[in-house]
Amino acid sequence: MEWKDVVRGLKSFWDEYRRYKSGLLGLAMLMVLAFMAIGTPVLAPEEACRNWDRYQWWYWDESPSAVPPAWVDWFTPGEFPKQEVLAPSVEEGEPIWVMKDGDPVLARPVYITFTYDFHYDALPDDIKLYVDAYVAWRPGAKGLKPATLIITVLRPDGNAVVLFRNDKYVGSARVTVSTDTYARESLLEFAALFETPENMAKIGPAGIDPLHILFSEAKPGIVLNEAPLLKGIYTFQIYLEFYSDKDYLESAKLVVCGAVFGVLGTDIYGRDLWVGLVWGSRLALLIGLVTAVVSTVVGVIYGVISAYAGGLIDEVMQRIVELVSSIPLLPILIILSYYMEPSIWNLALIMGAFYWVGPVKTVRSMALQIKEEPYVEAARAIGVGRWRLITRYIAAQVMPYTFAVMALSVPGAILTEAAISFLLGGLAVRELTWGKILHDAREYVLSGMWWWILPPGFMICFTGLAFVLVGNALDKILNPMLKR
Repeated sequence: MEWKDVVRGLKSFWDEYRRYKSGLLGLAMLMVLAFMAIGTPVLAPEEACRNWDRYQWWYWDESPSAVPPAWVDWFTPGEFPKQEVLAPSVEEGEPIWVMKDGDPVLARPVYITFTYDFHYDALPDDIKLYVDAYVAWRPGAKGLKPATLIITVLRPDGNAVVLFRNDKYVGSARVTVSTDTYARESLLEFAALFETPENMAKIGPAGIDPLHILFSEAKPGIVLNEAPLLKGIYTFQIYLEFYSDKDYLESAKLVVCGAVFGVLGTDIYGRDLWVGLVWGSRLALLIGLVTAVVSTVVGVIYGVISAYAGGLIDEVMQRIVELVSSIPLLPILIILSYYMEPSIWNLALIMGAFYWVGPVKTVRSMALQIKEEPYVEAARAIGVGRWRLITRYIAAQVMPYTFAVMALSVPGAILTEAAISFLLGGLAVRELTWGKILHDAREYVLSGMWWWILPPGFMICFTGLAFVLVGNALDKILNPMLKR
């Protein structure tokens, strides 16, 4: 076959394919999925994918927890705080003599200032401050002392609240306003100056919302989250006292965790769900295509051999097909996935080992007709080998149907993987998949976190529909050719 014949055949196929609008829609949907899969490293950082299961580590520490997508702001009244990382203003003061642990020492003060313009109609998810410094003091060191760290916020109404203090600061501080004990107690004391005794009696230290106290007007109702928000400029001041010439500031950062975040929001661990959706597309296509190719190729070869052999061999092979078809697939896959090493490849091969029975019956019926064709009889008469007869003269005629079967097999593989990952989570697959995201979200279905549940579910349906539309179009085009 010459190259011109191939081009002519492809052009003829495309002219026929584009007559089916549903097929064109499915092809466009597949192009979107292919773009996501190929452009994954550009659309979402690979480092985020590698750290997906390490949500207790540093990587997701700066992200807000369980907040909706940023575009929710467009459909709701008011404005939500966005994710911000504020740059510090650092100034070193003149050395001063102070008393430290009962001894007079020469201190080097460092002033770090962050300015935050709060003009929103909702609270940020959290405020996090990070201060890293080198402090020469070590336990047992003579002539050296640990540094002093004080964090204060100056509100627009002129009130100041000390959020954190450590007189034995040794080089690293992570202060999260919503959970830090010092910050919570300090804000509660501040609120008590303006709150009524009746309201203070209604709530204990564990029941307060530190962020609401910090960003609300100083009036009764502040501890019950009833006071209006106080808009304006908030100045966060970090005061450091070093007592050695070797001590120095390394870095300081203030993170305003937004009430909305990114394209798809975050889960309760602060993980960006857009990362999971994008990287999951690559693995969904991979497991769907690998399973479809393995199962279809095995099923087609098995069906052709069964039809060609005939007799007792055909009978035995068909009974094997019926036996495998009767096995409850999902429980077996769950058991095998549980005991095998968690891997997307293992799961794809396991599914391929059971899905191959799908096309066997249809392929066998086709092959039974094809092997009686005159050109097959002629090839057999001139001594064409058995294997060549099966592959070149019978299986080749079934190949167009094979492509339609492959396309229609992909949705089932993706749905099965999603079901297994949903039930077993990381026990079935180590990689990041849509089913694994749904597994993590299963306990929060009733908590209103729709952005954690709907996007992966939608993408599973979207991918399945794309392959179904393409597969149906191929089936309509290629089946008449098989009948001729």
